[in-house]
Amino acid sequence: MESLIDALTLYAAENLIPHFQKETAAQTRAAWYEADKLTSQLKTLGPEAENWIDELKAELLKIDINQERAVLLAGISIGLELGRL
Repeated sequence: MESLIDALTLYAAENLIPHFQKETAAQTRAAWYEADKLTSQLKTLGPEAENWIDELKAELLKIDINQERAVLLAGISIGLELGRL
């Protein structure tokens, strides 16, 4: 059985986050484009640079996931506190 946090995370990902991302969709696309362009330029430095890029991407993904989880938990916490008022 999935935990409450997992269920809320899935719900947020499927139903809430896309709505909130509409405001920044153009900025996000531009940032992805620039990141891809920079990644391509860095890969030209050689195979070792390509490995470092892959490792960097993996670490940045971990940071992003942890940040998103913290934001979700903060939102839940705020909601619970407001519910007590």
